[in-house]
Amino acid sequence: MAAAVVVAAGLVLAYQLRVAPPYPTVAGEPYSISLDADGCPMIPERPSFVDSPGELVPPDPVEVTLCSLPREAFFRPGGEEPTVPLKRVLSAAAAAEFAAILNRLPDRNTVWRDWQRRHSGLWPDAPPSNVEVCLMIGYPYDYTYLLRYSDRPPVALVSGCGTGGHTTGARTRIDVAKPHLVDEFVRLLAT
Repeated sequence: MAAAVVVAAGLVLAYQLRVAPPYPTVAGEPYSISLDADGCPMIPERPSFVDSPGELVPPDPVEVTLCSLPREAFFRPGGEEPTVPLKRVLSAAAAAEFAAILNRLPDRNTVWRDWQRRHSGLWPDAPPSNVEVCLMIGYPYDYTYLLRYSDRPPVALVSGCGTGGHTTGARTRIDVAKPHLVDEFVRLLAT
Protein backbone atom coordinates (compact mmCIF):
# COMPACT_ATOMS: atom_id res chain seq x y z
CA MET A 1 0.00 0.00 0.00
CA ALA A 2 2.81 2.40 0.89
CA ALA A 3 4.54 1.67 -2.43
CA ALA A 4 1.33 2.48 -4.33
CA VAL A 5 1.01 5.80 -2.47
CA VAL A 6 4.65 6.68 -3.25
CA VAL A 7 4.21 5.80 -6.94
CA ALA A 8 0.94 7.80 -7.16
CA ALA A 9 2.55 10.79 -5.44
CA GLY A 10 5.51 10.55 -7.81
CA LEU A 11 3.19 10.53 -10.84
CA VAL A 12 1.23 13.52 -9.53
CA LEU A 13 4.45 15.45 -8.91
CA ALA A 14 5.85 14.54 -12.35
CA TYR A 15 2.58 15.61 -14.00
CA GLN A 16 2.56 18.95 -12.16
CA LEU A 17 6.15 19.60 -13.17
CA ARG A 18 5.30 18.73 -16.77
CA VAL A 19 2.35 21.17 -16.98
CA ALA A 20 4.05 23.99 -15.04
CA PRO A 21 5.00 27.05 -17.12
CA PRO A 22 8.26 26.09 -18.86
CA TYR A 23 9.59 29.59 -19.44
CA PRO A 24 10.67 32.20 -16.89
CA THR A 25 8.27 35.08 -16.33
CA VAL A 26 11.07 37.62 -16.68
CA ALA A 27 13.60 37.02 -19.44
CA GLY A 28 16.34 39.01 -21.17
CA GLU A 29 17.66 42.52 -20.78
CA PRO A 30 15.34 45.32 -21.98
CA TYR A 31 16.58 47.40 -24.90
CA SER A 32 15.36 50.48 -26.74
CA ILE A 33 14.12 50.49 -30.31
CA SER A 34 15.33 53.35 -32.51
CA LEU A 35 13.28 55.23 -35.08
CA ASP A 36 14.45 55.85 -38.64
CA ALA A 37 14.36 59.19 -40.46
CA ASP A 38 10.71 58.59 -41.42
CA GLY A 39 9.68 58.00 -37.81
CA CYS A 40 9.29 54.24 -38.16
CA PRO A 41 10.70 51.77 -35.64
CA MET A 42 13.83 50.02 -36.87
CA ILE A 43 14.18 46.30 -36.27
CA PRO A 44 17.31 45.84 -34.16
CA GLU A 45 20.22 44.20 -35.97
CA ARG A 46 20.51 41.52 -33.30
CA PRO A 47 17.19 41.45 -31.45
CA SER A 48 16.79 39.15 -28.50
CA PHE A 49 13.83 37.76 -26.62
CA VAL A 50 12.88 39.88 -23.63
CA ASP A 51 9.78 39.67 -21.47
CA SER A 52 8.23 40.71 -18.18
CA PRO A 53 4.69 40.66 -16.78
CA GLY A 54 2.23 43.40 -17.61
CA GLU A 55 0.54 44.99 -20.58
CA LEU A 56 2.47 45.04 -23.83
CA VAL A 57 1.65 48.71 -24.46
CA PRO A 58 -0.03 51.46 -22.45
CA PRO A 59 -3.74 51.82 -23.27
CA ASP A 60 -5.36 54.66 -25.20
CA PRO A 61 -2.82 55.85 -27.76
CA VAL A 62 -3.90 58.85 -29.82
CA GLU A 63 -2.32 57.40 -32.95
CA VAL A 64 -0.87 54.11 -34.21
CA THR A 65 1.36 54.06 -37.29
CA LEU A 66 1.96 50.85 -39.23
CA CYS A 67 5.23 50.95 -41.14
CA SER A 68 5.67 48.46 -43.98
CA LEU A 69 9.38 48.03 -44.53
CA PRO A 70 10.18 46.40 -47.89
CA ARG A 71 12.77 43.69 -47.59
CA GLU A 72 15.80 44.29 -49.75
CA ALA A 73 15.67 40.82 -51.25
CA PHE A 74 12.31 41.65 -52.83
CA PHE A 75 12.61 45.30 -53.80
CA ARG A 76 15.98 46.00 -55.35
CA PRO A 77 16.73 49.29 -57.11
CA GLY A 78 15.24 49.11 -60.57
CA GLY A 79 13.12 46.14 -59.57
CA GLU A 80 9.58 45.70 -58.38
CA GLU A 81 8.15 48.58 -56.37
CA PRO A 82 6.30 48.18 -53.06
CA THR A 83 2.60 47.47 -53.51
CA VAL A 84 1.33 48.54 -50.08
CA PRO A 85 1.59 52.01 -48.54
CA LEU A 86 4.77 52.33 -46.51
CA LYS A 87 2.96 54.14 -43.67
CA ARG A 88 -0.65 53.89 -42.55
CA VAL A 89 -2.15 55.59 -39.50
CA LEU A 90 -5.00 54.82 -37.10
CA SER A 91 -6.26 57.53 -34.78
CA ALA A 92 -8.77 58.07 -31.98
CA ALA A 93 -11.01 55.11 -31.14
CA ALA A 94 -9.40 52.80 -33.72
CA ALA A 95 -5.96 53.40 -32.16
CA ALA A 96 -7.31 52.59 -28.70
CA GLU A 97 -8.97 49.42 -30.01
CA PHE A 98 -5.69 48.34 -31.64
CA ALA A 99 -3.85 48.86 -28.34
CA ALA A 100 -6.47 46.67 -26.64
CA ILE A 101 -5.84 43.96 -29.27
CA LEU A 102 -2.10 44.21 -28.58
CA ASN A 103 -2.67 43.85 -24.85
CA ARG A 104 -4.74 40.68 -25.38
CA LEU A 105 -1.82 38.94 -27.11
CA PRO A 106 -0.56 36.05 -24.95
CA ASP A 107 2.92 35.55 -23.53
CA ARG A 108 4.89 32.45 -24.52
CA ASN A 109 3.85 30.42 -21.43
CA THR A 110 0.18 31.01 -22.27
CA VAL A 111 0.76 30.03 -25.90
CA TRP A 112 2.50 26.83 -24.76
CA ARG A 113 -0.29 26.02 -22.30
CA ASP A 114 -2.99 26.58 -24.95
CA TRP A 115 -1.11 24.37 -27.40
CA GLN A 116 -0.91 21.66 -24.73
CA ARG A 117 -4.66 21.80 -24.13
CA ARG A 118 -5.41 21.41 -27.83
CA HIS A 119 -2.76 18.90 -28.93
CA SER A 120 -1.42 16.86 -26.04
CA GLY A 121 -2.93 13.69 -24.72
CA LEU A 122 -3.07 12.71 -21.07
CA TRP A 123 0.67 13.31 -20.65
CA PRO A 124 1.61 16.79 -21.94
CA ASP A 125 4.42 17.26 -24.41
CA ALA A 126 7.61 18.93 -23.26
CA PRO A 127 8.16 22.50 -24.47
CA PRO A 128 10.23 22.76 -27.63
CA SER A 129 13.93 23.23 -27.11
CA ASN A 130 14.02 25.91 -29.80
CA VAL A 131 11.76 28.70 -28.59
CA GLU A 132 11.47 30.34 -31.98
CA VAL A 133 11.86 29.41 -35.57
CA CYS A 134 13.02 31.93 -38.13
CA LEU A 135 11.29 30.91 -41.30
CA MET A 136 12.72 31.87 -44.64
CA ILE A 137 9.30 31.98 -46.26
CA GLY A 138 10.09 35.15 -48.13
CA TYR A 139 7.67 37.77 -46.88
CA PRO A 140 8.15 40.96 -48.89
CA TYR A 141 7.69 43.26 -45.85
CA ASP A 142 8.65 43.60 -42.23
CA TYR A 143 5.98 45.38 -40.20
CA THR A 144 6.58 47.71 -37.28
CA TYR A 145 4.22 49.88 -35.24
CA LEU A 146 4.62 53.17 -33.45
CA LEU A 147 2.04 54.11 -30.82
CA ARG A 148 1.89 57.80 -29.90
CA TYR A 149 0.37 59.11 -26.67
CA SER A 150 -0.69 62.56 -25.51
CA ASP A 151 0.91 62.17 -22.08
CA ARG A 152 3.96 59.88 -22.53
CA PRO A 153 6.70 59.03 -25.00
CA PRO A 154 5.82 56.92 -28.05
CA VAL A 155 6.14 53.13 -27.90
CA ALA A 156 7.80 51.25 -30.75
CA LEU A 157 6.73 47.70 -31.49
CA VAL A 158 8.66 45.38 -33.80
CA SER A 159 8.62 41.74 -34.75
CA GLY A 160 11.25 39.72 -36.43
CA CYS A 161 13.57 36.80 -36.21
CA GLY A 162 15.15 36.87 -32.77
CA THR A 163 12.39 38.78 -30.98
CA GLY A 164 10.21 35.70 -30.47
CA GLY A 165 7.07 37.67 -31.30
CA HIS A 166 6.06 41.32 -31.14
CA THR A 167 8.28 43.24 -28.75
CA THR A 168 8.62 46.71 -27.29
CA GLY A 169 12.14 45.88 -26.17
CA ALA A 170 10.80 45.30 -22.64
CA ARG A 171 7.92 42.88 -23.21
CA THR A 172 7.15 40.34 -25.92
CA ARG A 173 3.82 38.84 -26.87
CA ILE A 174 3.04 36.15 -29.40
CA ASP A 175 0.69 36.70 -32.37
CA VAL A 176 -0.64 33.18 -32.94
CA ALA A 177 -4.36 33.78 -33.38
CA LYS A 178 -5.96 34.75 -36.65
CA PRO A 179 -6.53 37.39 -37.83
CA HIS A 180 -2.95 38.54 -37.23
CA LEU A 181 -2.02 42.06 -36.12
CA VAL A 182 -1.52 43.41 -39.63
CA ASP A 183 -4.95 42.10 -40.62
CA GLU A 184 -6.53 43.69 -37.52
CA PHE A 185 -4.84 46.99 -38.33
CA VAL A 186 -6.15 46.93 -41.91
CA ARG A 187 -9.65 46.06 -40.64
CA LEU A 188 -9.61 49.02 -38.24
CA LEU A 189 -8.26 51.29 -40.97
CA ALA A 190 -11.21 50.39 -43.18
CA THR A 191 -13.80 51.27 -40.51
